[in-house]
Amino acid sequence: MVGLAFLTALVGGFAVVRAAQNVWAVDALRNLAAAVALQHGTFGSVPDHLYSPLAAALTVPALALSADGAVIAWLVLKVALLVVGTAVATRGLAGIERLLVGIAVIGFLPILYDLELGNVTVLVLAALAAIAWTPDRIATGIPLRLVLATAPKPQLIPVLIWLALVHRRALVGALVTAALASLVGLALAGPAAYATWVEILRAPAYLNGSAETNLALWSLPAVVAVPAAITALGAFGLALRRGYWPGLLAACCVGLLLAPYTLVYGAGLLLVATPAAVRAAPGAVLALAITAAVALVLVFQGWVAIALAVAVLVPARAWPSPHSVMATPGTSIATARGEG
Repeated sequence: MVGLAFLTALVGGFAVVRAAQNVWAVDALRNLAAAVALQHGTFGSVPDHLYSPLAAALTVPALALSADGAVIAWLVLKVALLVVGTAVATRGLAGIERLLVGIAVIGFLPILYDLELGNVTVLVLAALAAIAWTPDRIATGIPLRLVLATAPKPQLIPVLIWLALVHRRALVGALVTAALASLVGLALAGPAAYATWVEILRAPAYLNGSAETNLALWSLPAVVAVPAAITALGAFGLALRRGYWPGLLAACCVGLLLAPYTLVYGAGLLLVATPAAVRAAPGAVLALAITAAVALVLVFQGWVAIALAVAVLVPARAWPSPHSVMATPGTSIATARGEG
């Protein structure tokens, strides 16, 4: 645990520092600019802004702060969510062990990249954990759909399929909340802003960008991408049949591979299934964690494919039952320590 925390923080921190000059708070500042544009009636004028008018409307209060102040406040909120999530997942462990896990989580390259950009992946992760780590209730779906109503991501389509199978009440809560949130957004931003947003989503600029920055399968030659996509969908179907946690892990992996456009920070969602995966396959998870900082940059699709293979190939009996990882504090990590 000491070695993993040190390696993760060292390599991830180095990558973040190297990229800081070009990417620091890019997404956060873009959201602030969209809020200003909404106020001036020019929503849609901010390049590469794909979030909804509701997201811009909810960002308007942040304009009362300086740009740097708003960015720091956003960063603090997300770090706080990561700390709370880690505390929940590591209950029952010694204090130093919880600290080491926390360092490994925040040092995980996709999470660091999200924090550096000012993206919303950490909020999506928290909203998904609120569903996956608790019994099925309508209320647990509200945070996820609030996120999706403001920042819809194609990566989450497989996750919604998983929800339809194992968390129908939460999915209903998500859908109802999305409808209500959209009505609020229409009232706040006006129909013209939403019409502009729909036009932007029909032909997002990133699809015309460089394939070198797209880490989804579609950045590969079609002769490789198409068979790989079919294989990934087949693996997803098998994982759903294996059970709750394999299905969730596979949903997150397939979303990364098949989304029209994927960047490194998207892999942060895999943390939602990590406590269960540690119990089911501690050795494989350790190998993925150790190699993540380098492999996610050099061979993203291959690394995600291995995580998908864990969901498919690890025997169903090895996976914990739904919510038992959270119900038995510290069990997953303690098990990994004992078996590894």
